[in-house]
Amino acid sequence: MIQFAHVHVTMTSVSSSFSECFSAKSYINGDSLKNQLSLHLLPFERLDKITNENLCKMYLPGKVVVTQIHYDDMSFPRTGEAEVNFIYQFNQEIVVTFQLSPTDYLHIIDKQNAMYELWYDVNLVKVNNSVNTISHTKYNGTNCFQKLELEYTIYGDMDIRVLPNSCAVKVDPSLQVYVEFQEGLVNSQIPIYPCTSDCDPAEFQLSQTDFGLTKLYRVKKTPATETQLASFYSHFIENRRIHISMNLKFPKNSFFVVVSRNFDNIIAKDTWGCKTNDVHLDAFTILNPNLVSIQFRDSLTNKLKCNTQDAVKVKIDIYVYDQKYSTRYQRQYSIEEFNQNIGIQFNNTAESIKLRENYNVDLSKTVVVVSYLNSTGDILWEIISYHFAYIGCVSRATLHLYSDQTCLNFSFDSHSMCVIQKIPSTGKNTLGIYYVEDNISHSLGFYRFNYEIDYKILHHSVCFVCDQYIPDVIYAKQSCVQNQLFTKEKIKSSIIGFGIVTKFEFIILESVVTEYQNFFVFFAVVSVSLLILVGVFTAILINKLY
Repeated sequence: MIQFAHVHVTMTSVSSSFSECFSAKSYINGDSLKNQLSLHLLPFERLDKITNENLCKMYLPGKVVVTQIHYDDMSFPRTGEAEVNFIYQFNQEIVVTFQLSPTDYLHIIDKQNAMYELWYDVNLVKVNNSVNTISHTKYNGTNCFQKLELEYTIYGDMDIRVLPNSCAVKVDPSLQVYVEFQEGLVNSQIPIYPCTSDCDPAEFQLSQTDFGLTKLYRVKKTPATETQLASFYSHFIENRRIHISMNLKFPKNSFFVVVSRNFDNIIAKDTWGCKTNDVHLDAFTILNPNLVSIQFRDSLTNKLKCNTQDAVKVKIDIYVYDQKYSTRYQRQYSIEEFNQNIGIQFNNTAESIKLRENYNVDLSKTVVVVSYLNSTGDILWEIISYHFAYIGCVSRATLHLYSDQTCLNFSFDSHSMCVIQKIPSTGKNTLGIYYVEDNISHSLGFYRFNYEIDYKILHHSVCFVCDQYIPDVIYAKQSCVQNQLFTKEKIKSSIIGFGIVTKFEFIILESVVTEYQNFFVFFAVVSVSLLILVGVFTAILINKLY
């Protein structure tokens, strides 16, 4: 006999009364992306109508209830693990979450029967009930997609190109397809409707019933999607790291399953034709001792070859992050200022210093967005690149300007994370000289030279003459000789920088002049704190120079 607040009942009647605290329609919902099970305990449908010995209302409110889920051969939490419990609230839905290991979740994901067990008031009363349904709303999308790429037209349509896996998805009117994106603290959806006219053969359409043959999904700007697309772009422009996923929702065994997968790549559609007219669209971010820099892959300047049409401004938006730290940089230029610059540099933040100190080549990532704006600030066209962040290798350098040649002495850093150390040497390289005035870079000369840069050798020296001068670059003066003479004059009053472009990295070094003479000018970067160091790791860097 157990006594509850002057109500005397038998053990059987107590358990029976407590069994009616929750509905027989209670269910389990699983999230395979998080390896979590959520037990949704729905209130008994007639709780407020029970007048005789309603222990759920009289005794339980505010009390702790211990919970466990039982499958055929497994229980959660396991014996010895921390208990999962909740505070009972009368006549309200209660959701209890169980965190599983990936192995355990994979083991139970296809099981269709389970029970839940409740202990009221520290095991005095135990109740067992079956759940009505079990559903897993977030299947791992790799089961259905090997690769996902989202290509967008800013403010407009989206094309989603997929490489499908073998997947038990039936293409019929019950299949719902949508893009899900993060909108503040909640997720919102953009529906993808089947194509009905002028369809690509591989496009999502109900006449194509084989899921594995569908390789293109399109979100078109129509009255049915216009509001959702506008909301997406407003959030995406403000935060390029928002969660965006492809989702399939379909019925299975009397409940709905959702397959969800993040996009492997997000790119802006080339509405200006720059991909065919230019070869240095991608940009990379480099963590340096005192600066964070970006540089186009193979460019000696930021100016694109393609027609930038009505653009009057360029906005730079950079995210650098790993699993622990994150920083963001933003800057806006007139298009004339941007075109003259050689890369973009930003001063370090506390977060970027921590990112460099804790650098991991597999975890340090970056998003670079270069947006071309019209006079009202609307985006006309943009480049977006998702890559890893890198650390360069040059630690100090000395530039000598003679009457007939230019010579550069430089040393490599032994930084253990220098990405170039594992790269083979290359014979074709470029030296560039420029000066900076009002935050704008002006080219004074770029020279192509054949010199075997061996990254295993710490110290190097190489000289250049006008025969190696690259003519198809916008310089301060027209000829090599004129630029050399101008350099010797400019070095007396301006900050002169120089850069090395190899097939695997772009390094820009900059320093105030420490000494100059009539026959040669010498200035050295004597410590890492005086450097602007840019290192870009890519095997296709500056292909146009060769």
